[in-house]
Amino acid sequence: MPILTLLTDFGTTDYYVAAVKGTVLRLAPGATLVDVSHQVPPGDVETASFLLAAAAPSFPAGTVHLAVVDPGVGSERRILAVRSGEAFFLAPDNGLLTPFLDGAEVRSVERGELFLDSPGQTFHGRDRFAPTAAWLLRGERLEELGPEVTDPVRLHAPAPARLPDGISGRVVHVDRYGNLVTDIPSAWLPAAPCQAEVDGHAVVRRATHYAGIPAGEAAMLPGSLGTVELSLNGEDLARAWGISRGAVVDIRWNGS
Repeated sequence: MPILTLLTDFGTTDYYVAAVKGTVLRLAPGATLVDVSHQVPPGDVETASFLLAAAAPSFPAGTVHLAVVDPGVGSERRILAVRSGEAFFLAPDNGLLTPFLDGAEVRSVERGELFLDSPGQTFHGRDRFAPTAAWLLRGERLEELGPEVTDPVRLHAPAPARLPDGISGRVVHVDRYGNLVTDIPSAWLPAAPCQAEVDGHAVVRRATHYAGIPAGEAAMLPGSLGTVELSLNGEDLARAWGISRGAVVDIRWNGS
């Protein structure tokens, strides 16, 4: 069965998620729908991009990923359809698909006859994205959705850097447990002792799992995405230290 993942900032209080799912199932019966998240903070494209990049590699070839975090809904912003590797992605052209654009086939969805008639322009998730997702789920051709795009919008963020005496990166995500997920590859950490600093707080302890962190003491450990995390055992480190996404993380070797 074709698989569709859904990632939105719609929440679960309103009818929005159900309307998108119902439209997809009506137009592509038999599809399997998987929720990535509907709790993205409203309009937070960077969080949506992170979550999609983290989840998408777990799915089988041919999966269609639909991500609707769309502050520009109703405007002239494009709808992108992307083939990256063996997966398909649909999202607004606002940078959300940045992790999947290199080497990908990127097209602007311009098949207006696929779109649903609507009394307004505020719910493209149901009226435009869902019918386009159903098109792909039925096995129709990506290239028939519209022309190629050579200038998709990209998110611009500094990459982690190796320095003569350490590493510099940033917090790219705070998960629901308060762990600080960084963009620093765990493989970059030296075997020798080192110290991580973020917003005036220092971490010297290393751990391999959360239960190995002593109570009340922060530690750095390799996370599930292959990057360094800063964590407290059973406590919310982000709240305790007042840290949010984007905070700079510097790792220095002892004595530097």
